This record gives sequence, structure tokens and C-alpha cells, in this order.
Amino acid sequence: MNSELSVVIYILIILSSHKNEKLTSAQISEKISVNPVRIRRILSSFKKVGYVKTKEGIDGGYVLSVEPHDITLQDIYKLVSSKHLQIPKPSMSSKGHLTAEIDMQLTSIFIECEQQLMRQLGKINLGSMLKLMTDCQLERTE
Repeated sequence: MNSELSVVIYILIILSSHKNEKLTSAQISEKISVNPVRIRRILSSFKKVGYVKTKEGIDGGYVLSVEPHDITLQDIYKLVSSKHLQIPKPSMSSKGHLTAEIDMQLTSIFIECEQQLMRQLGKINLGSMLKLMTDCQLERTE
């Protein structure tokens, strides 16, 4: 897992919490301290899959185009992660029987871990995260 996943989740949660309000990359940047260029790059890829809409110009900005409850963390992970958990390189296996056996075991372990991760991420959506955040904020103000 990498920081890109966290940044994407931050951005999408911010857009979710400002429903029907266009936010610029600069506004999002102020909230999460991430460079606006990075935010625009991330949102460009999420626009391609239909999660985000944009409007250019003075009144421009980004808006979430999918209901937060319809986007799971698994969906986001699949879009952000270009490769699976690191499985040993095959070249290591040629160094001997012991390394080949360890590589096989690690491959099995990593595949199982990724499957468990995907199942868990599939249970959580942006809407539930947003609700939890809202509930926590309400508790702090009481």
C-alpha cells in the first residue's frame, strides 16, 4: 500500500463532504497539504472512470459524480494500485532450492494477504467513512 491511496481517499472524502459544491485543486490542497498539481493529476484519472466531474473556468472545480456509498475502498485501491503486494522476483529462485521454497511460500502468503485486504476494503465505502467522520465531529462539539 502506498501514500497515493491515502491521498486519493482524502480527496474523495473532501469532495463527498462538499456535495454539489465545486472545489478547485487549490481548495483541496489547502485542506490536505498536497500539491495542487498532484491533486489535478489524481482527479484526472478519476474523471476518466466517471467518479469526478470537472468544470473549467472562473466557476470551475471538481465535484464527485457518484454517490459516496457507491464507492468502496476496494474500488479506489484497484484504480490506484498498479501492482499487487510485492512477490519475490523469479531470478531469486535460481539461487538454490531454499530460496525457491521461500519464494513459493511468500508468494502464497502475499496472495492470501491481498485477498484479505480486498475483502476488507470492499466492506468500506466513502459514505460510511464520511458518516463516521461527521459523527465524531458532532461528538467533539457537544
